[in-house]
Amino acid sequence: MNEAEISFVITVGVIVAFYVIFIRPAQKDQSVHRQQIRELRPGDEVLTTSGFIARVKDIQVPEKGPTRILLELTDGVVVTALTSAIQQRIVPPVEEAKAKESGVPS
Repeated sequence: MNEAEISFVITVGVIVAFYVIFIRPAQKDQSVHRQQIRELRPGDEVLTTSGFIARVKDIQVPEKGPTRILLELTDGVVVTALTSAIQQRIVPPVEEAKAKESGVPS
């Protein structure tokens, strides 16, 4: 192998390693997050990106524009958020234990 071929192989190797180490795990995390957002139902507790824990009161899906979620922070305090403001669904300990028993990831 000459020097140009070795440089090419090293460059391709670095690109593949970068993809495997950084890009692929991020894509998997995004996929899991999208799935969790699709599975949200009124009554679920969520953690917002700003650190608030709230209960989903309603989900509004307009014909055009982003999906809006009505979040109840406490009794009578309702805010409207976009799905991008939801960091994760909070799984109650009882439900989490049931999921582990059945082998379903939470």
